[in-house]
Amino acid sequence: MDEERWMRIVERLPEVEEAGGPPLAVAFIGAEDYAARRGLAWLWWPGSRATGSVAFDGRYPADWGLLLVMNDTAIERVGAEGTACMAHLARLLDIKAFVLRQRDELDAGGVLEFIEDLELATPKH
Repeated sequence: MDEERWMRIVERLPEVEEAGGPPLAVAFIGAEDYAARRGLAWLWWPGSRATGSVAFDGRYPADWGLLLVMNDTAIERVGAEGTACMAHLARLLDIKAFVLRQRDELDAGGVLEFIEDLELATPKH
């Protein structure tokens, strides 16, 4: 994933309420970089438009709540169509989601709502 593709995705990310606790990032990474355990991960903090990239070395920092590994098909589709197609792409395994924190941490960090919107988890009633 390059910066141009990332910016197309960021423009289409949903509005999510600001975190009530320490914010957690959703990390996006291309499948090739993930497999190589090196490259760039692109970070988004739900509830804010803050984004950025960091070097990825196969480790998951404490401020990451969710890791989305996306193949080229998923990167292109999300960049063109927005997040509405992400749940379908996850079911096809074009996006592989790794939840990195406990439910309470994800909720406080502002990531749980995004996970539920993607249909990766169901709300706890």
